[in-house]
Amino acid sequence: MALAAVTLIAACGDGGEGTGTEAPSAGEFDGRAWNTDDLSGSITNVGFGGTFSEAEFEFVWDPFTEITGVEVVEIPWSTDIYNRIESQVAAGRVDIDQFSVTAGNYEQFADCCLEDIDYSLFPQAVLDTMDEQYKLPKAVGYAEASIVLAYSTDAFPDADSQPKTWADFWDVERFPGKRSMQNFEPVKVIEAALLADGVAPDQMYPIDWDRAFAKLEEIKPHVVKWWGSGTEAQQLVATGEATMVAMSNARVEDLIDQEAPVAYTLNEALAHVDFLAVPKGAPNAAASMASIAFRFEESIGARIGEAWRQPIPSTAIYDAADKALADSWTTSTNDVPELGGVPNDITFRIDSFYWYETYPGTDRSNYDVINERFQSFIAS
Repeated sequence: MALAAVTLIAACGDGGEGTGTEAPSAGEFDGRAWNTDDLSGSITNVGFGGTFSEAEFEFVWDPFTEITGVEVVEIPWSTDIYNRIESQVAAGRVDIDQFSVTAGNYEQFADCCLEDIDYSLFPQAVLDTMDEQYKLPKAVGYAEASIVLAYSTDAFPDADSQPKTWADFWDVERFPGKRSMQNFEPVKVIEAALLADGVAPDQMYPIDWDRAFAKLEEIKPHVVKWWGSGTEAQQLVATGEATMVAMSNARVEDLIDQEAPVAYTLNEALAHVDFLAVPKGAPNAAASMASIAFRFEESIGARIGEAWRQPIPSTAIYDAADKALADSWTTSTNDVPELGGVPNDITFRIDSFYWYETYPGTDRSNYDVINERFQSFIAS
């Protein structure tokens, strides 16, 4: 999610211009369990800045403030945010009301540091169309992001011979040119390698680490750069320096909006979900919980999903959105041939929790051990 922070979200505009759903009407949320007269004050949210936060204020925070009177203050996300919250909770001096967590952060901080999510406040239709793994006791999945296979249409102009799979990404004879993948963590790089090597999606976990690195050795000579930011990934594929890049779906959509010569497939898109949580002892936990429930209203979730292109993992949210925009979501249920088929069926969903299980024979996580190996691999 942090990598999406500076992406140009072309769907955003004044008053919702450019989005497919209408702004919420007065009285639309009267009688909702979260919409009570007890809400007041302000909440502090950890945001990602730039146009990412601009969209969040336009489609979530400003409407919430208008309805409830609760002001929203944003502070910037930083790499130490989890340790900061842990220290605040331990000291009993919490000044943050809401922040985004990953599966690994959840495992580490849930018991000590997070409030229970009050699901009684949420729209039931949305909850009913979410997988149970996204409705955790102390965090709720609010954005499904994915790494997709993006490619230069200058290099591959013929629709019948454009890359469709991670096996194609590895096939430099049929699909010549340089490649690029992320450098900051092995998650999704490892899964892409194993899908390219023929591992069936339902046989991915537990991961065969040696097999994955052997496959990465094959592509390594053809990697022009291991990218470190979404902007860098965009530049590599837009300029043709790399004919294929494994990168964020939102970043590719941004390039397409700018009429750059790029396209992508959602086939084997590597999706993961980020979660929202409320720190234990948050100064305005009630209002924070209400704001999260508000985000999950179908009309609100649809609008922020259209802007971010990283939606709440619920088909009810998809159904409420403009299909011209939502068909590029990995939660889509419509047939989109130009993106590889039916995204919800062809997407590969990362088991983020597996990455934070203990690596055999150590007291460290799979993530920590394999990230160390991965960093050595790309540096050598």
